[in-house]
Amino acid sequence: MIPVGQVFDEIMEILDLEGDAKMGGRVWRQIRYQYLELAREVSWASMRAPTPLSLDFSATSDTTGIWLPSDLFGIDLVWDDDNSREFFEVGRDIGQIDEWGNRFYTYYPSRSHLFEGSDLVLNKNGTTFTSASLTAAGTDTEDEYVQFDDELGFYQISNAATPFAFTPTYYGENKAQKTFRVRPWQTTQKMVIINEAETKLQDRTVDVYYWTAPPTLYRKEDMLLLPSAEVLKFRVLRAIPQTKGAFSVSQSMLDNSFKKAVKANPNFSRVASARDKRDNRMDVATNPFGNRNDE
Repeated sequence: MIPVGQVFDEIMEILDLEGDAKMGGRVWRQIRYQYLELAREVSWASMRAPTPLSLDFSATSDTTGIWLPSDLFGIDLVWDDDNSREFFEVGRDIGQIDEWGNRFYTYYPSRSHLFEGSDLVLNKNGTTFTSASLTAAGTDTEDEYVQFDDELGFYQISNAATPFAFTPTYYGENKAQKTFRVRPWQTTQKMVIINEAETKLQDRTVDVYYWTAPPTLYRKEDMLLLPSAEVLKFRVLRAIPQTKGAFSVSQSMLDNSFKKAVKANPNFSRVASARDKRDNRMDVATNPFGNRNDE
């Protein structure tokens, strides 16, 4: 991993515009945008949640599912922590008669945020924000995620009273009387688990292994959570027309740099035992020519 300032400086040198504030701002915006797009595409090891998310479906009577974190970008594995069975992902509306075993699906249950305000007050290097409208509403914000104004990052709120504390630290510009969204609906999903009969299961806990949106890049010292920075540099250069004369980025350069980064990224470890169509462990010790579907 390298600091993002290395990528920024190289791009500005290619443009021969070191010190140009307007172009510098444009490059920073593209770096943030392209970085976030890259984060969505692959389960990068450094963006994987340090511990799995434990979802106890037996503790809720809500059959519509359990909320997932707003900053969740993708799921690597869903595991039944009681019976050691994997849940396989399916589409919400794709029921098939030949599907077996336990499965899960995710969906966006709402078209409105938990709360949306336009009176955000937030300072650079801050870990708290205030909003008179959110305070008056009395909305329970503990452990919810918030997005500020037009910023790309996600911040987790740790309390339900003003000033609202959050992590990680915000390093963007000051905000006064700006918009914000708590539990933004466009990124917040629910999970439902089902059995082979497509009956919703509410009798167990599952562990969800996932990766998240990375912290937003604001400072040169901020570290890139990628195994290779080349793919980000090429994508930013490709997105800025002024670089074409000085450094033209071909599609093959983009593809090869992406493959290089993916190759250097550690795969997500998973159990690879043989199972039958009902997700039971196969045992063919006594009959190595057994029919897998007959187990």
